[in-house]
This record gives sequence, C-alpha cells and structure tokens, in this order.
Amino acid sequence: MKKALSLITAVLLTVGCLTGCGAGGGDDGRLRIVTTIFPEYDWVMNILGSNPADIDVTMLLDTGVDLHSFQPTAEDILKISTCDLFIYVGGESDEWADDAKERASCKLFRVI
Repeated sequence: MKKALSLITAVLLTVGCLTGCGAGGGDDGRLRIVTTIFPEYDWVMNILGSNPADIDVTMLLDTGVDLHSFQPTAEDILKISTCDLFIYVGGESDEWADDAKERASCKLFRVI
C-alpha cells in the first residue's frame, strides 16, 4: 500500500512540476496563491480586498483540522508545486512544507 501511495505521489509531483512552470499563473492566467492555515489565508484576502479578480487563493487545512497532525494529500502537494506563491508559517508544524517547496522546480515559485 505504501509503495502504491508513494508511486502515485511521485507521479503527481512530476506532472505538477512539468505543468506548473508556465509563463506565470495557471492555465486561465490567474495568479495562484496557496496558504496552509486560516490566519495566512485571511491576511492575503485582506490585502487583496473584496474583489481579487485574477487571483485564486487556496487554504490547505480544512475547518477543524489540527495543524500539528496535518499531513498533505497528493492533491495538496500538486497545488503547492503548481502555485505562484506559497505562504506557510514553518517550524515543527510545517516541516512537510519544506519538503514540498524543495520539489517545486518552477522558477516563478516563491515562498514567504
């Protein structure tokens, strides 16, 4: 089971890295921002204002999920590897994020 999950994750990461390094933004030309927790998401939304027209903001943690026990899915890793801006806190709670950002080979990828 672990080998299958690892293989699926590796394939998704490879596809994400190859498709995520376009000329900027997603296929629809929108800027993609991914945050891990609500305070970061809320901060970005407050900066963007009430009408973030060409920006897609995604928060990885669902409501009620404990930050300390969060493990990203393959879909989460794909979102991170294809985004233009990834915002996370870091430290012990986000150790997985360091691995995810190292796998993103896109030149436009930035981490704050």
